[in-house]
Amino acid sequence: AIALVLREHDSRWMTVKELAGEINDRNLYRKRDGTPVEQSQIHARTKNYEALFEKQGPQIRLRR
Repeated sequence: AIALVLREHDSRWMTVKELAGEINDRNLYRKRDGTPVEQSQIHARTKNYEALFEKQGPQIRLRR
């Protein structure tokens, strides 16, 4: 869901807040308990996939 949103925005820098908001607004992903994605989850996922995402503080984009 994170990569999808970033691709649709031409891989420009987006904040964790923007990403979580768009993922939740579009209902692209829900946690196991059905609740919306939290910003902390976006941070965790992008940290776990450093080969895919580039981070600068709260800003994230796809690696080129």
